[in-house]
Amino acid sequence: MEARRSKGINAGSASILLIFAVLSLISFATLTLVNSKADYNLSNNLAQRQLAYYRACHEGNAFVAAVNSGYENFSQDDIIKKSIPITDNQSLDITLMSNIKNNSTNSTNK
Repeated sequence: MEARRSKGINAGSASILLIFAVLSLISFATLTLVNSKADYNLSNNLAQRQLAYYRACHEGNAFVAAVNSGYENFSQDDIIKKSIPITDNQSLDITLMSNIKNNSTNSTNK
């Protein structure tokens, strides 16, 4: 009578399953690390862009306040324009128009 050799298959399948599980864990850990690094870079870039925008906004508000207080004189046709750079590709453009003519005609018509 011949003996059956089925014991070797059981030991090999456990080893293959263990190797597959370890490789899966390593690949998922690598994907998680790459994804978290990309999210970190994205959030840093977004924070830098927002900081540059709010700096330009603050400078624009200071410009408008200076015009309203009379430190800046009006130029052609009572229009003042200013461009404040945010990045190399973006700028904050401000255009102010005087309403002195409208106020003077309204006060003379009363």
